[in-house]
Amino acid sequence: MKSRSILLMATGMMMLFFMGACSKAEKNVTEQPDNELLTTVELKAVNTTDATDTPSAKWASIPGGSLDTSHAILNLKKNASYNVSVMFLDESKTPASDLTSEIRARGNYHLVCFNVSGGLTLAVSPTDHDSNSPALPIGLSDLLTTGAASAGRLEVILHHQPNVKTGDCAPGSIDADVNFTVNIN
Repeated sequence: MKSRSILLMATGMMMLFFMGACSKAEKNVTEQPDNELLTTVELKAVNTTDATDTPSAKWASIPGGSLDTSHAILNLKKNASYNVSVMFLDESKTPASDLTSEIRARGNYHLVCFNVSGGLTLAVSPTDHDSNSPALPIGLSDLLTTGAASAGRLEVILHHQPNVKTGDCAPGSIDADVNFTVNIN
């Protein structure tokens, strides 16, 4: 009688194991893309009314852990509008890898957010969108609109948001979070 109980219990456990295995195999598991390795963020601007006004800024993390923010200064004209491209690079290898097109291709998983601080009279409006329904901003292409002469900081944050993108900056993890000094004259 004792061996029959053990046999029934073993059979029941095997059935549970196989049922669990089947249900796991039937689940639709979507692999999440990994965060990108980013060492450099560049801003390239073109004044919408003066194509010769093309300011740019570059923030870089140097191998070994130090930062090069000496070129992370963006000088803009007051009361102007600029089309801006945000570029993300991995310069930890040779040749450097431009990850911007990959981020754009996976736009449904990414959102570039901006925070303006320090009295800076600057508005940022994303002009590119992903293929979600409804389409949500990506933020790799933006319109910067300046106001009166001022100075402050522009924080650029690349959010990695697989399966949680809503157009809000809160969900997901952060691939990059850098600050640029902006002077409007």
